[in-house]
Amino acid sequence: MSSPVIDLSHHNPTPDWNALKAAGVVGIIHKATEGTSYVDPTYGQRAHDAAAAGLIFVPYHFLHPGSISAQMDWFLSHSSPPAGGRVALDYETDATLDELCEAVEYLWEIRPDLQITVYSGHTIKDQLGDSIRGELTNTSLWIAQYTSASAPTLPAKQWPTWSLWQWTDKESVPGLSQPADGNRWNGSAESLVRWLSPAGSVPEPETDDSKTIWINIPDDSRLIVNGVEVKL
Repeated sequence: MSSPVIDLSHHNPTPDWNALKAAGVVGIIHKATEGTSYVDPTYGQRAHDAAAAGLIFVPYHFLHPGSISAQMDWFLSHSSPPAGGRVALDYETDATLDELCEAVEYLWEIRPDLQITVYSGHTIKDQLGDSIRGELTNTSLWIAQYTSASAPTLPAKQWPTWSLWQWTDKESVPGLSQPADGNRWNGSAESLVRWLSPAGSVPEPETDDSKTIWINIPDDSRLIVNGVEVKL
């Protein structure tokens, strides 16, 4: 199994949470709400049971057009993300790009502590193209593209890289009686735990500042480290 993160909703059968954990699943991204009136009836119990099994649980909202602030209020009131927690916005064909940006802005206006991930596929790629929306800066991308390619295509001006890639809807997952969406993480196992967890709740790995790196630089070259030019 290649999916350390599983996304679920009431459409999926309730998993054996301990079996998921034993199989290497780290986190669950689960539908919490949709629009301004729908709450996933399985969300509350599954959030409790997943946490009891040691899985990190992240809520998502399916965005509809119109009443964006009311949708975000509905989402927060029924998902109750912790301080610094991660939330995801499911952006597909119904809402507009302006409405997605409005949702992100509104969330950060009333909950500036949240970490926000945008889930989308061809919709976000078609609409963004080579453009950049400032409202989406500091969000992360969970891209949906079902392909056998080694990597998905991206709206790379907005997000130079992806965080999660939903690459199939036919993943066989121990602990689930039916195939589920498969998601790949673009990083190490340790960084995935930090990404899913509330900000600051998982310590950064210790670094050794005493390391020396030797680089041979030709006389006519420039050296730029972390975006800053170093005088040779």
